[in-house]
Amino acid sequence: MDAPMAVISAHPAGEVKTSPQYPSGSWPLDAPGGRFHAEWDEQAPVTREGQLIFFFQFLQTGGRWEEFLRECPLLYTGNRGSGALNVMGTVLLSVLSGHRRYAHINGVRGDGINPGLLGMSGTVSEDAVRLAMYRIPETAGLDWLSTQLLGCISPALGLPWILDIDVTVKPLYGHQQGAEIGYNPVKPGRPSHVYHSYFVANLRISLGVEVRPGNEHAAAKGLPGLWQTLEKLPRHQWPTFSRGDCGYGNESIMLEHEQRALPYLFKLRHTAKVKELVTRMMRQGAHWQDCGDGWQALETSLRLSGWTRERRVILVRESPAKAPVREAGKSRRGKDRQTQLPNTQGDGWDAQATPWSGKIAVLVTALDPTAFPATVMPKHYRDRADAENGFDELKNQWGWGGFTSRKLAPSRLMANLIALFYNWWNLYMRFYDEEHHREAIRSRPMLMAGVGRQVQSGGQRTVKVSVLHEKGELIATAVTQISKELHQIRAITERWSVEQRWTLLLTRLLRRWLGGKWLPDLPEEAGLLLSG
Repeated sequence: MDAPMAVISAHPAGEVKTSPQYPSGSWPLDAPGGRFHAEWDEQAPVTREGQLIFFFQFLQTGGRWEEFLRECPLLYTGNRGSGALNVMGTVLLSVLSGHRRYAHINGVRGDGINPGLLGMSGTVSEDAVRLAMYRIPETAGLDWLSTQLLGCISPALGLPWILDIDVTVKPLYGHQQGAEIGYNPVKPGRPSHVYHSYFVANLRISLGVEVRPGNEHAAAKGLPGLWQTLEKLPRHQWPTFSRGDCGYGNESIMLEHEQRALPYLFKLRHTAKVKELVTRMMRQGAHWQDCGDGWQALETSLRLSGWTRERRVILVRESPAKAPVREAGKSRRGKDRQTQLPNTQGDGWDAQATPWSGKIAVLVTALDPTAFPATVMPKHYRDRADAENGFDELKNQWGWGGFTSRKLAPSRLMANLIALFYNWWNLYMRFYDEEHHREAIRSRPMLMAGVGRQVQSGGQRTVKVSVLHEKGELIATAVTQISKELHQIRAITERWSVEQRWTLLLTRLLRRWLGGKWLPDLPEEAGLLLSG
């Protein structure tokens, strides 16, 4: 008699997902506080980030999440694909949690509540996310993300605003495409990528980032991405002027700005001709104008040998009354410093008459001197330092320093994804604090962390949130008011378009920055909604 044979299916079932089996029952244990009993509960859906439900309410009210997914170029064939919703939702949860590596993504896979709040069927693994970044066509993906980045702030760009452009270095430790040795002040000789980024000044809103190989740190390498970004905006939404450090103060960059009629404010390097100009102005005893805050400015013109035209320059220095008098070649801490500009030690200048010793910054600009006199230029340039804070936050708290792949394209996609999620969170934070920017290291424990537990009774699902922060009572009161306001906006604007809903939210969130002005293209009932 033949032995029975096992039936072999023509279509294997694949990986079988089983429910986790926790040990059952409770058991006693002794702790410093006495005897307790411990028990595992695998049934109740819980999350460590219980307050994200309110952030997701904000995305739903403004229509950003559905708009984000509607244009997503991540496509799967067959019925076994992870799906764009599950992949992008997993990335969002990971980035909001402060993760910096693909391997960290597994930390959100046990979340039992937040994936459902985003409409996901479940989270995906780190490998699924990494492969999804490879699957997205680079050109289509970058264009999609650029549109989303501009869309989250473009309704407010009709008012005057300033564009901050800068570049930062991301050290690499593997064999990645584009890992080249270039300018790296933190780790000299270490291969790196460079991030050319563009920000809305004073709002810390990113308009995009271009990831380049490490040897393309020159400011001009980021200009193609800048012009592609600005050309997606109508001309009336272009910035009043762009602002950058001495890396942007060269002929090619200024010429491109002038050809596009975009004014600029850059700093000049202390070349021989620039030092000669400073010396000449000091010998002439020109009149310095007081700019307030302990600064003085002097306006003149300059044409360097490599320039095609003469340009307006502003010399900036500390006021003699506030500038410390110190020995030449010594810094304020007494250490030797680099060769300083010829100022107090120059021939023909009376150092005894005006006891002042310090460096002089030289700015070059194409701004109209009538609308932007020399006295306002020092403050405009000093405000550029806030862009450095944005870089620091994005690199150290939002994952720009990580999520690196072997190919350059996925790294570019992840950098722009992170910038988009960073914008969403910063705008949401303005419900809580309209006057100040709160970095993620402070805002996450306040408005994201908290034990959440989901219970269901009949057809109603309830998420119970326990805030563990020291100021939990104040946080709960503020978030409750924010949630009720979002619910009211959602109920009244249900038939509005996504653009109209988002414009209304921006009017509410940026009302201090807008100076009480209303953004255009809003229905008539918007005034009654916000005033009520």
